[in-house]
Amino acid sequence: MVEPTEPEAETDLRRRAAWLLGMLAVVAVLFVVVMTTVIGSGGGSKSTNNPGSLDGAITATPAGEQPSTPATKSSRPSSKSTSPSPSASRGHRSCPTAQTCILDGDVGNAVAAINAYRTQHGQPAVPGSVSRAAQTCAVHNGNGCTGGWAETELAKADGPAAVQKILPFGRLLDPNVKNFGVGWAYDPGAKLYYFAIIRTG
Repeated sequence: MVEPTEPEAETDLRRRAAWLLGMLAVVAVLFVVVMTTVIGSGGGSKSTNNPGSLDGAITATPAGEQPSTPATKSSRPSSKSTSPSPSASRGHRSCPTAQTCILDGDVGNAVAAINAYRTQHGQPAVPGSVSRAAQTCAVHNGNGCTGGWAETELAKADGPAAVQKILPFGRLLDPNVKNFGVGWAYDPGAKLYYFAIIRTG
């Protein structure tokens, strides 16, 4: 058996080192892609300063949910009001146990706050309602949310404050938004409200 000469051994060693570096580069790129996907989907974001992103795909309105119609000016009288009743919009603000729970209704009047922000900035009000998808997104603090969504935490159930916190991510002035769902949850231990918005069309 012929032993490789020193130059041949050195060339073989360099080739193996180059192959190893190439493999490490591929692994690093795959790691960055996976982390970007996970972080971009809001899977690990629980910080009050990092609401989830509303940049995802638009989800369809879940079955059984009817978006409310925003109040509009009309020249003819209407027999019924388009704004939600106080009991429907307020809902309950506490949980029956020490566990985080979904709150019924729009306890912080976020639908009105979102539409007020839109109209103040030249966009029309759009239908919004409490949706099961947004409630689920809120109760899980942004984990497992799907479609175009944003989520944040607040010390009070305050719709205008929620709007301000999600502005960098919420795309609330997007002219293509046709309707949206909102949801609230409460953590009695942390004394925090969780708010989520999901575009449904």
